Parts: sequence; structure tokens; C-alpha cells
Amino acid sequence: MNGSMWQFLFTLVSIISPLLVFIACCLYINKIVRADSVLMCIGSGITLLLSVMYQFVMPYLIQDRAMPVGEVSFYYSVLGMISFSGGVCFAIGLFMLINNMVNANKLLNGKF
Repeated sequence: MNGSMWQFLFTLVSIISPLLVFIACCLYINKIVRADSVLMCIGSGITLLLSVMYQFVMPYLIQDRAMPVGEVSFYYSVLGMISFSGGVCFAIGLFMLINNMVNANKLLNGKF
């Protein structure tokens, strides 16, 4: 295999973890539709989309369009703000899930 094929395979490796988290969140939202599952699914979906943007779309735009540095930095800052909001959504959903699980365990322990 040539160098570009190896580079493509290594790029796919960095997308595997956001994809697995998104699949897990989709499975969770299929079982229970609550605010925590929706927030986690939205956050992981945003993270997955932005991972694809960072790995495939942005290098293509930089190389083929010959964009100026100011425009590239603007796009990266916008994507960074979107990524931050996706991470916040996922974190809030995760904390809500943990809170619900801890409260459910307290109720079960109190009955026995």
C-alpha cells in the first residue's frame, strides 16, 4: 500500500471512538427517551460530525481551495465553538444520567 492509503486508514482510526459513542447513545435513546438520552445523543452526534469535518472536509478545503489563513482560522474557531456546545450537551446529559441512576439506587436500597 502507498502512503496515502495508510494516511486514510489512520484517519479512520480517529473517527472510531466518536462513532462508537454515538452508536451507544442511539441504542440508549432507543431504550429510554428522556432528556439525558436526548442530550447525550445530540452531543455525541455533533462530536461525530465535527470529527469528520476536522479529518476530511477541512484538509480538503485548505488544500484545494487555497484559502487564506484568516479564513481558515475563522472556520476552525466556529467549529471549536460548535464542538464546545456539543461537549457541554453530552456532559449535561451524562450528569443527568448519573444523577438518575444514583437516585434510583437510593430508592431500591431504601425498600430492602
